[in-house]
Amino acid sequence: MDWVFDYILVHEIVHLVERTHSDRFWQLVSSIMPDYEEYALWLNENGADLDL
Repeated sequence: MDWVFDYILVHEIVHLVERTHSDRFWQLVSSIMPDYEEYALWLNENGADLDL
């Protein structure tokens, strides 16, 4: 499940450039991680159960 850390890292790094979850933010995330929507959905549904 390394992708969980990858997604969180990309998400937070993009926040250094774009502070809000604007369209530009998600475009930047997508340019780095094209499958981010799948990961974000999974994390929203299962993140509370993770023991990181």
